[in-house]
Amino acid sequence: MARIILLRHGKAEMPSIDCSDFDRPLNARGTQNAAAIGKFLASHKLLPELVLVSPARRTLQTWDQVNQEWQDRIPVRVVDSLYEASAQTVLSAIFDTAGDCRSVMVIGHNPSLVVLLNHLTSNHASAFNTTIFPTCTLADIGFEAAHIADIDSEHGRLISLKTARDL
Repeated sequence: MARIILLRHGKAEMPSIDCSDFDRPLNARGTQNAAAIGKFLASHKLLPELVLVSPARRTLQTWDQVNQEWQDRIPVRVVDSLYEASAQTVLSAIFDTAGDCRSVMVIGHNPSLVVLLNHLTSNHASAFNTTIFPTCTLADIGFEAAHIADIDSEHGRLISLKTARDL
């Protein structure tokens, strides 16, 4: 089963005139929540083969917290196009960089992640509310395919949806 894991960055500092949106750091809660999500992924054996991360400061800091306790060193690629991306741009980045993988995680931003989540799972009913995607929310989506390159992007099944508050 091929899997796409979408993770919205942790809670960031509020926007200010002294700091661009791109440079906003995680706040204390965002740092704590990202670490909790990382522990959840490790304990449930959901570690991806590859991680794609937006270059924004808060997404890079989320990645730093998520993988702190992972035993395996997972390859990570910072993908410039993931910042201020459309859902289609995120999907293209997944296919362009992770096609040979069985699983990939994207650490990015809304609204692209919630739009992509709904696109990927549009042909399967879900018990989860997929209309909102708060900070530090994780969506694990499975596909009837061996590799990412082989998936039909509208036929994913939402396996789990976890917020940091759930943990």
